[in-house]
Amino acid sequence: MSTFNSHGTAPADAPTSTVPSMGGAPVAPRGNGWGTTALVLGIVAVVFSFIPVMGVVAFVLGPLAVLFGIIGATRKFAKKGAAIAGIVLGILSIVIAAIWMAVVSAAVSSADQALNSEHKVQYVVTTNGKASVSYWTSGGTSNVDVSTGWKKEQTVKNSDLLSLVVSGDFSNAAAKVGCEILFDGKSISKNSGTGQGAMASCSGSGLGADKQK
Repeated sequence: MSTFNSHGTAPADAPTSTVPSMGGAPVAPRGNGWGTTALVLGIVAVVFSFIPVMGVVAFVLGPLAVLFGIIGATRKFAKKGAAIAGIVLGILSIVIAAIWMAVVSAAVSSADQALNSEHKVQYVVTTNGKASVSYWTSGGTSNVDVSTGWKKEQTVKNSDLLSLVVSGDFSNAAAKVGCEILFDGKSISKNSGTGQGAMASCSGSGLGADKQK
């Protein structure tokens, strides 16, 4: 039962009924699990993308971050910030990982070429009498007896270890022997010995030969 004041109107504090707006109230943005997942995957992918060997992980997590981010960004009434960030980070991780892979691949190719490129090596022996020579070849160590100056040329790889040893006649007290290794015409090792049982030993490789004077 309603009460009225003296003027015949309802009091100010009388309860009144409300009618929902036909247009509907604004819907508050909901959480976005897809977007959050995309963001987490994107962050992890970016971290791995900076690690040269582990960067391949970014090629898996990066696309997943992009995929989940797209799904999250297209959901209605859901926050899209995390989804968009996940897409950006996913794409960024793929780009960074691809750059690192190209750099590492180029470095490996360069190192392989440096180690396995072929070069000319020349063994040079000098002696004033009989001497025994031991030198490295691609098939192992070879030996030869000489009585005068001796040279041997062969093809080697840059990483091959080179060795040349010459021993004079033990009965010759005035023996003089010498050895030298030339790599592409450049001397990388040289030695000599005199007297009874004279011996000279030379060794080296092509690595760093281009920096020697």
